[in-house]
Formats: sequence, structure tokens, C-alpha cells
Amino acid sequence: MYRFYLKQGEKQFLFPVTPARMESKTGSGNKLVSILQMGQMNLLRYPNLREIRFTALFPGRQYHFVQVEDGFHEPSYFWGLLQEFQQAKKPVQFLVFRRLADGSQIFCENLQMALEDLEITEKGGEQGDLWVEILLREYKEAKSVKYEAAQEGDKTILSASGAQREEKETPKTYTVQKGDCLWTIARKNYGSGAKYKEIAAKNGISNPNLIYPGQVLQL
Repeated sequence: MYRFYLKQGEKQFLFPVTPARMESKTGSGNKLVSILQMGQMNLLRYPNLREIRFTALFPGRQYHFVQVEDGFHEPSYFWGLLQEFQQAKKPVQFLVFRRLADGSQIFCENLQMALEDLEITEKGGEQGDLWVEILLREYKEAKSVKYEAAQEGDKTILSASGAQREEKETPKTYTVQKGDCLWTIARKNYGSGAKYKEIAAKNGISNPNLIYPGQVLQL
């Protein structure tokens, strides 16, 4: 069983119908060049940003397969949130949870993405159902680095300020990082992802599926 979530700031929603298919693509970023008397050569570069594409169904009525957490919402509700997320010029968190039939969690993904494209489709005879093709692209934050100059003889040495600074970690707590979920945190600290419920209970987390970077958890 798959569950898809989209979150931005304090706003989040569960996709009412899990997409039947999700495509994930990461290009190599390599470049082919031609060199005289050598022919083609492949210049290896860093991989391109990951892209995820899927088609989401937002139903016009509550079919038996619709998943809800805070009551049924009309398609216009989800379409409004998607547009709001896109226009905010901020990344979104895309969360995918995979569970077996017995309820045990296999693994999850918590990705920071840019909401790139939204393409809406309405099909005749489907009683108000809305189909939206969604393209997400991996988001990497651009950070500026402050350098300090030091003079050594005739040379000026530049060094990143605060480069040696390390945060003191307390073994009884864990700060959620980008890409974490309770299952991976439990596996990292307890040796078993199945113990994620213990972390949720200790921290009063009613929905183990939803955590956010920077959140401090008691272990």
C-alpha cells in the first residue's frame, strides 16, 4: 500500500487516490564531445536533478477506494493547494510511504522538491473527477559561503568562516534531516525500522508519516 503526501510549511495533504504509477528519472549530465583524431569522448559530470512525474486523481465523490484523513474534499480544494504551493516560490516536501498488507512499513522517501508543472484534465462522464499530471524536480538550496582573509607572508589565504564549527550531539535526541522518516531513524538508532512506533509514542506523534526537517526527537 502506498500513501503520497505533499507538504509546504504548515499545509499538507494526503493524495486521496494513490497514483497507479510514478516515474522517477535522474539524467547523467554527461556531455559527448568530438576531438580530432580521437573521435567521440564522454565528459563525466555530476548527475542532473532527479525528476518525479505522476498523474493524480482527485475524485468528485467519495468512492470506496478514496483515502481521507480529515474528511472528504472536493477536487477544487486540492487544485487550490497545488496552485498555492507552486505560486509560493518555495520547495515542497514529497513523502511516499510503502506498507505491506500486514501494516508493516517497508521504506519511505521524504524528498525536498520544486513543484514544476501542473497539467489538468477533465474527462466526460466521470462526475466531476479531476486528473492532474504533476512534475516534481529535486530542489537544492543555494548557500553563500563567507570567507575570511588571513595574511601569511606575501600570500593571502582565504578560509570559510566557521568551517571547523561542529554541533554537539546529544545521544538521547535526534534532529530530523531532509530525507528522513521515522522508519529510517529507527533503523539508524535502534537497528530496526520496525521500532518506528516507539519513537512516535515517545514523542507524542499521532501520525508517524509526517515529520519535518529540524524537528528534535527524543530517543
